[in-house]
Amino acid sequence: MKTFFIKIRKNIWAYLICIFAFIIIWSSVFGFLTRISPQEKVSVFIGSYSQSFEKAQELQKSRPEYLKTVEINARVLNSMYFDVYLSMFGYSRADIMILPESLATRENCELYFAEISDAYLGQFENLGLCEYDGKAYGLKIHDKETQSSLISCINYGEGDKEENYYLFFGKNSLHISGLTEADKKNEWDGAIKIAQKLLEL
Repeated sequence: MKTFFIKIRKNIWAYLICIFAFIIIWSSVFGFLTRISPQEKVSVFIGSYSQSFEKAQELQKSRPEYLKTVEINARVLNSMYFDVYLSMFGYSRADIMILPESLATRENCELYFAEISDAYLGQFENLGLCEYDGKAYGLKIHDKETQSSLISCINYGEGDKEENYYLFFGKNSLHISGLTEADKKNEWDGAIKIAQKLLEL
């Protein structure tokens, strides 16, 4: 027995390295096997003063059958790393983005947001549009002048912090069907359906 412990003590680092390697490999394999592909989920990014989205379950229940989940990423605008989160989880991955007017610049609209064709505009309730050169990119969901909101469970800020807010669709979304060109409509319209549900909350 004594020699057994002496052998373990001699090779303790080798054993520890093997254990850590096993844990890392298992975590990677488990993560790969359980991950949900972009084709099976709609991602929503919310940049406001809300730390979470309380009606997430309602969105899950209303998702189309081909989707496994609706992923919601709510980030506080004045947090230290908001710009990083917006870049990583908003502009590059989100199918739907809810953002303040200060982020609805012409450059952002042209780079990151899908144009909404006239054929689809009538399908979405809105308080106005975010437009550039006659093209609609966003649906106004909060009007700071009238204090009207289409999505009541979001904190839009108060006083100087309050802005108009818009709902945008990610330009590279797999789930916006024929949003830009209505004649290219297909069954991959999960983001459109989720947006319609959001505007009813």
